[in-house]
Amino acid sequence: MASAVGTMRPREIDRGRSILAMLLVATVTEAMLLLLPVYVGAISDRASFSQSQVGLLGSADLAGIAASTLSAAWWLRRVRWRETVLALIAAFFIANLASVWIESFQPLFGLRVLAGAAAGAAYAIALAGLCDTVRNDRNAALMVCGQVLFGAAGSFILPLVGSNWQIDAVFAYMNVWVAAALVVAFFAFPTEPGLHRDAAGFRWRSLAARGPAVVLGTAAYFLTIGMVWAYLERVARAAGMSSQEVAVSLGVGYLISLSGSLAAAWLGCRLGRALPMLVAGSAQIAMLVLFANLERFDDVARAFLVINIVFQFFWSYIIAYQIVIYSDADRSGRFVATYGTSMHLALAFGPYAGSKLVAGTDYTPVLDAGVVTLALCYGCFLLAVYQNRKGRLAAASAGPSIQ
Repeated sequence: MASAVGTMRPREIDRGRSILAMLLVATVTEAMLLLLPVYVGAISDRASFSQSQVGLLGSADLAGIAASTLSAAWWLRRVRWRETVLALIAAFFIANLASVWIESFQPLFGLRVLAGAAAGAAYAIALAGLCDTVRNDRNAALMVCGQVLFGAAGSFILPLVGSNWQIDAVFAYMNVWVAAALVVAFFAFPTEPGLHRDAAGFRWRSLAARGPAVVLGTAAYFLTIGMVWAYLERVARAAGMSSQEVAVSLGVGYLISLSGSLAAAWLGCRLGRALPMLVAGSAQIAMLVLFANLERFDDVARAFLVINIVFQFFWSYIIAYQIVIYSDADRSGRFVATYGTSMHLALAFGPYAGSKLVAGTDYTPVLDAGVVTLALCYGCFLLAVYQNRKGRLAAASAGPSIQ
């Protein structure tokens, strides 16, 4: 009887406190992406930074994250998760604290790359852990919800700080959340993987057909986000909106976009994988076109609010499906770690690419480029859906095999 009861107990990784710890870590390590419009706006207001330097600083954390997640597929199943995450989150906290006192470009850029590297390694562990839980679909949606709440609060609070202190406020806001994540992780982060603790290495041959499509699709999507999201605050300001109006619109859009991740959690894959891609892709491309013509609306502030809500709804909605399609390409539990690499490498390049497309105060070229990269993204994911389905049918017709 005792053994039967023991088998009914949830694994460490499926306990509520473990899931909370992983959700917090997965949220705070994405802090720079979630605060990117505010961060780029704050450093743009500093006369000491050129437009190119602003783009590079916007990319620095993301470059560090991309670099550290690149190797995660090999090491994340071999380390003790709790101890590793605690060390990484502590390093991220210290880097944020030190950034408050650095004002010159090169030291700040180097420190932010290192901060991103620490955050990226912790993110890879947290994401793999959430994918290892029994209710990984629900927990992935909750991860997006947590990130949305973090970004919404920051978008409301940080623009209220004076421009002379806004960069310092960004790092302080991040560290409040990082400190909370550090405390919860100390008591509750799981020590080892769940479903895939004994997973074998990659089977690169089986990924040859499906891997490139999901990698390119993810990179194209987050290149779009990196370009557009970094300069969305500037798009609105160029159309005549005040900083307070932009802050309210971004914050409201963030909060309402919670319904996107909740819709994904509720619907799951009941509508398949291709249909959500088609709907989200069409809506997001349409919103970029409307952003590019924002000044043509009679009420610019109201138009920006509505367009931003729709764009952010589908941003939150579609990420869960992208992760599912990405995971479908490989069953070892390791390839999903490269999602972080594809995502953050593109995000790292996005703000810098956007800075090269800006023409004075004209941000239309950034939005036009976003339309092209979004079309590429959804084309790749639809191809991956077809390839994954074809692979499943081939495996079913071949019968059971030793994995």
